[in-house]
Amino acid sequence: MFGKNKNSVSSMTVKEKLALNKRPLKYVTERDSETYTERRLGENGAVNIMDGDFVLVCGGKDVIRCDIETVSVGFLMNLSGMTVKGLDKNSGKEMSVIAYFADKF
Repeated sequence: MFGKNKNSVSSMTVKEKLALNKRPLKYVTERDSETYTERRLGENGAVNIMDGDFVLVCGGKDVIRCDIETVSVGFLMNLSGMTVKGLDKNSGKEMSVIAYFADKF
């Protein structure tokens, strides 16, 4: 209805996702769909693009690692961060996280 097709694989193109490489992150959270609470998955991290993967790393550990072609990435309305949704290669689970930028975008 408002310009975006719900069936689109991603709200960003691969080129736009590649532009986020090395972007510093303040912290990353995940919302529990049952209790509607957020838990912090990591702090002081960055976006890394490596070997065809879109990776959020905090404290030297992968928070989420998805194929760059299939991961869905979109900015928050206030541009203070982004949502990342996709199949995490490390856990094998579908994940949806919110990553907050360490600096103004």
